[in-house]
Amino acid sequence: MKEYSRTDLQNTLFVSDLDGTLLLPDATLSPSDAEQINALSTEGIRITYATARTIQSVRHILSPIRFDEKALPISLMNGVLLYDPYKKKYINKSIFSKETAQLLLKVLTDHGVSPFIYALLPDDQLLTFYHSIVNEPMRRFMNERIERYQKPFKKVDKIDEIKGDVIYFCLIADQSTVLRAIDAISKIMGIRHTSYRDVYLEDTWYLEVFDESASKKNAINNLKQYCNAKKIIAFGDNLNDLPMFEAADYSVAVKNAHPTLLKSADAVAEHGVVEWIKDYIKQS
Repeated sequence: MKEYSRTDLQNTLFVSDLDGTLLLPDATLSPSDAEQINALSTEGIRITYATARTIQSVRHILSPIRFDEKALPISLMNGVLLYDPYKKKYINKSIFSKETAQLLLKVLTDHGVSPFIYALLPDDQLLTFYHSIVNEPMRRFMNERIERYQKPFKKVDKIDEIKGDVIYFCLIADQSTVLRAIDAISKIMGIRHTSYRDVYLEDTWYLEVFDESASKKNAINNLKQYCNAKKIIAFGDNLNDLPMFEAADYSVAVKNAHPTLLKSADAVAEHGVVEWIKDYIKQS
C-alpha cells in the first residue's frame, strides 16, 4: 500500500457498504468494530455508510455508533435517499413520478411477479407496501424485518392507495425470475435498476428499481460534495457496489466479495474494513 500524507487523510471520506462488507454474517455490527469506529470518529477520521437498506434497519444495526452533530450523511436504498443521522431527516430524495410507479407495478404484476413498494409519506415516514406475497423469500424478508426492526408493511391493490411518494421497488425471487423481470421493465424510461444475489441465501436474488437520478454512484458524488471531501475510499462486496466503486477515488473489496468486484477494486481488505482503515492511517 502506498503512503499518504496527513493532509490527504484529513480530506478523505471512508464510505462502507454494510451487508457482506462491514457486518457480521448475522447482519450485526461487531462490538469491536463499533468501538473502533467511534474511536476513529473521535479522532477526526470521517467514516460513513452506503447501503441498500432503509433507515429502519440501519438505525437498529448502527445503534452502537455515536451520531453527534458532526455525523456524516448516510446513503440509503442504493442512493435513493441521503439521511442525516444526527438531525434524523432526509436531505436528498429521488422520487418516481406517479405514472412511472403505476407502469412499473403493472408491468411486473402482468409478468407474474410481485415487488415490495417503498414510499415516503408526507411526514417522511417510510412505509413498505406489497400487492401479494408470492414466495418464501418474500415472506422471510417481511417477517424478519417486522420482528427484528419493527418495520411496517401494508397490503395494497393499486398505487393510488399509497398516499405518499413512491421511491423504490424491490423484487425478491430466484435468479431466473429476476432476469425475466429485468427484461420486462427494460423499455420503461426514467428508471435505473440493480440486481444481485443475497449475501446470506445462495438461491435468493434481489432486483431493485429506482428513479434514474438515484444510484450509489450519484450518492458518492453527493457525499463528496456535501462533506467537502477531496477523496472517497469506498468498501463493498456485491454487484450493487460497482457504481460506488466507479465514483470513488479508491475502491476496496472485502475478501469474500463477488469476483467482478474483486477484479475492479484497487485493493482487498483481507482483515475487514476497520483494520484496513487503521492500516491506512498508520501509513499517513
